Amino acid sequence: MPAPVPPCPTHLGRGPWSRWFCTAAAFALLAAVAPPASAQHAHANQANWALADKFTPEALRPVLYSSAVDPHWIGKSDSMWYNWKDHTGSTFFLVVPALKVKRPLFDHTKLAAALTAASGHAYDGYNLPFATITLSKDHKSFEFNADSSRWEWTLATEAIRRVGPATRETEGRGGRGGGGFFGRGGGDFHNYSPDSTHFAFARDNNLFVVDTITKDTVQVSTDGEIKRTFGYLDTAAVLLAREGTAEGGRGAPPLDARVRANVVWSRDSKAFAVMRQDERKVKDLYLVNYLANPRPTLMEYPYAMPGEENVAQVELYTYTLGDKSVTPLDVSKYKDQRIMNLVWPDAGHDVLSLVRRNRTQRELEMIDVDLKTHAIKTLLTEKSDWGGLQTQEPHYVKAGGDFIWWSDSTGWGEYYLYSHDGKLKNALTAGPWRAQDLVKVDSVRGVAWIDGVGREPDEDLYYHHLYRVNLDGTGLALVDAGDATHTADLSPNFKYDVDNYSRIDMAPRAVIRDETGKVVMDLETMDISGLKTLGWKPPEPFHVKAADGVTDIWGEMWKPFDFDSTRSYPIITYTYPGPQTESVVFNFSPAAQQQRLAQLGFVVVTFGNRGGSPERSRAYDTFGYLNLRDYGLADKKYVIQELGAEHKYIDLDRVGIYGHSGGGFQTAAAMLLPPYNEFFKVGVSESGNHDNNVYNQNWSEQYHGLKIESPNATGAGRGGRGGRGRMGGSTPQAASDPADTTAKYEIHVPTTVELAPNLKGALLLETGLMDNNVHPANTMRLVNALIKAHKRFSVMVYPPKPHGYGDMAPYAQEMMMEFFATHFLGDNYGGSASMNAH
Repeated sequence: MPAPVPPCPTHLGRGPWSRWFCTAAAFALLAAVAPPASAQHAHANQANWALADKFTPEALRPVLYSSAVDPHWIGKSDSMWYNWKDHTGSTFFLVVPALKVKRPLFDHTKLAAALTAASGHAYDGYNLPFATITLSKDHKSFEFNADSSRWEWTLATEAIRRVGPATRETEGRGGRGGGGFFGRGGGDFHNYSPDSTHFAFARDNNLFVVDTITKDTVQVSTDGEIKRTFGYLDTAAVLLAREGTAEGGRGAPPLDARVRANVVWSRDSKAFAVMRQDERKVKDLYLVNYLANPRPTLMEYPYAMPGEENVAQVELYTYTLGDKSVTPLDVSKYKDQRIMNLVWPDAGHDVLSLVRRNRTQRELEMIDVDLKTHAIKTLLTEKSDWGGLQTQEPHYVKAGGDFIWWSDSTGWGEYYLYSHDGKLKNALTAGPWRAQDLVKVDSVRGVAWIDGVGREPDEDLYYHHLYRVNLDGTGLALVDAGDATHTADLSPNFKYDVDNYSRIDMAPRAVIRDETGKVVMDLETMDISGLKTLGWKPPEPFHVKAADGVTDIWGEMWKPFDFDSTRSYPIITYTYPGPQTESVVFNFSPAAQQQRLAQLGFVVVTFGNRGGSPERSRAYDTFGYLNLRDYGLADKKYVIQELGAEHKYIDLDRVGIYGHSGGGFQTAAAMLLPPYNEFFKVGVSESGNHDNNVYNQNWSEQYHGLKIESPNATGAGRGGRGGRGRMGGSTPQAASDPADTTAKYEIHVPTTVELAPNLKGALLLETGLMDNNVHPANTMRLVNALIKAHKRFSVMVYPPKPHGYGDMAPYAQEMMMEFFATHFLGDNYGGSASMNAH
């Protein structure tokens, strides 16, 4: 057992770590810190806080300029405008690809002078107070916000006019953003019909429809309640925001405010379908807001856990304009089924297409529902005995015609063309790569544009590219060649593609390509001159093998900018293991957290592991099925050992690991599970789901598997797949009757809690006490087990914070950095100048 920690001397401590370590104010569960692992290393170096402080987000902000061209296509044309900022200032450009013309959209100096005269506040042409504009329908003028007002600038006459108070910008990228606590589209509660004559919204959990012409409002439901609401609303998140404990919580709407409804309008704008969740039988979970005044308050919210009998039930309704209320639509087949991907397949509103999936997420159907007769026609079915099924919304090439369906049933994500009645016509893509996203479809010429991953030889498998393919499956062609990851934005007429591309070690660039992939115009390259002045250097990509000696693993390595190859450096890995994504940084990231940590005197790496990203393959993604705790650890250890063997400056006696959420879970597992607990010496675990049996039902069941106990159950099993990746859990089974209401579900996910007696190194656990995603019970159960095992460890809590730490995130990063500096470099009393300033 480590020697007792002596009383804290009064001269110790500038940084938050030392202040926290030497007091009991942080939390009653704080335990003494283990002796520094660096005590064994006479060559330990003092942490270079001065260099790290040069690369804080605040320090970098003045030298981080535009990194991507965000094209705003003008009407239905192939012309566009965009805004770009570099060290010379900000400029709005007009681009006409057909003429290869790029010029300023307007005279910035004249607009600045006019705005100065009209507003009474001085502005410069190179630094205008707005970054977006709204063009008029005739494209002869545009509006913008400045000085709390809305202004209009007429392009021909170069005249300015105040048109009213500033408004919230609504022009966006269409599908690249949205979300938030209160609805999609940045919180806009309007869900408009295609012809904009009506919109739907929810209020006080009920549904309303507004006629935009007559201004009439019709309430079309009356039975809504907080746990059975039509509002696209996260009740727990709103409660957090109302109490001021969630990021962006100030000004959060009350629960009876207008919010966005999950409405899908028909093409003819005469009807819509809408879903709502019934959580009335779901058990509640509880959080305490310790900072509420004058007394702490209790927050309760429904939260289903894996294997529980009562989970949210999805209800489906339709509504036709003129009706007095919504009509329930029964499409039930599976017990506790999920409904998704609502689509109106033809030009009318008599048929609705959707996907229904069973609770185990190993069987799904795409169906058509005749809304006049309520007859159901099954178009296609997918089943799996290993891993949950993923879906994408089917895309109808034209109303009532063929549709495009995505599936990874072959082990690779592929697109298929089906006739409207569910008959397979042909595959659009094939082979060992993942067709990731259907970008655009030209139904007139019969061409699809597809975003894909992992097809190009000798490239990082995570790089995205755009492909063009005929709908008959012929003519697949790469559109944006180049050893980098690419993001496509096609013009309305499909003639041009704005291609933004970058690598971790290459500054972002933007070009315009024609539909064959030929570069028509060079647009921009990110200005990194300020970064270079600071001494910035890009991280180094690497490519090694996984622990099986066969699977390719890609990663990135950050070194100190004062790197000395004759020295020995601890190595620290940032981790997020998946399965829905993983910690691979493949695009340009000049402000990555790993970069600042490295400046203290570490080599910092990120890389994937089998069982991580679904962008690789189904086999790669499902490697950890039934093994949600341990599956990634062998690769983590093996890859770091490979790097250490290749680079003599890496000290394999000083290996650290840290991560948030799933990364926090894996960090704790690495510190607790033999033999990894001998290899990893220091870990920082933020908000880890250490006990997935109290994490959310849908995620845990999808990625760990669910066993069905039923009188009618038959063993589907794993079909001879052997014990690949399995270190716990039970073999899934499939019910012979998918509608069997007697089915009982069973799941047990191995936890880090049961490994507590194995702790050897230095472990810091952190959590937000208002975390409605990964409940703080996950961390507290591990804390309790470690105390009972008489282990020394450290704890930090953030009383007002949910899963993300918001304005306390910088403090959490300082905690992480100081913890590694203390235990690897013997720098017990250092710390960031920015923290010590307080």
